[in-house]
Amino acid sequence: YKTMAKETVDLSLAQKGPEDDAPDAGFDNGEAYLGGQSESGGILAMLDVMKSDFERTISETEKAEEQAKQDHLEFMTESGMSLATKEEAEKAKKEQLDDTEQTLSSAEDNLGSQTNILKESITELLDLKPVCIDTGMSYAERVSRREDEIASLNKAMCILERYAEYGPEGAADGC
Repeated sequence: YKTMAKETVDLSLAQKGPEDDAPDAGFDNGEAYLGGQSESGGILAMLDVMKSDFERTISETEKAEEQAKQDHLEFMTESGMSLATKEEAEKAKKEQLDDTEQTLSSAEDNLGSQTNILKESITELLDLKPVCIDTGMSYAERVSRREDEIASLNKAMCILERYAEYGPEGAADGC
């Protein structure tokens, strides 16, 4: 404590009143502040410019919104017409597809029945081929047999004519 008692305190660091700490306002205490009266015209002019800028922005925004509404209405109208046209086209295409599928189904059924007829015809042709074509004889042999058969038929005709004319006794004479 002895050393502390000998110390001195610097009073310049002591707190001062608020008047001492306040910055210079440009006028003395108790004196009326008259402001920068001459500069007020510039400030008011600047505020007028800002006001006119805001009014112009509002006007342009309203015009842009109105144009956007018109554009949107036009777009919706065109889109609606386009959609209706495309729906009609889709409906027509579906009807055409249904008709085509029905025609195809009918054609496939017809093809199936015609294929069955063709198979039956081919089977019948193959069954008749040995009888009609593959007789095992040459052409000359077939001609000879045919002539023999014609001669036999002519003889039978002669016998029948004689039988009708002379009766059973003269049927075979002269043939």
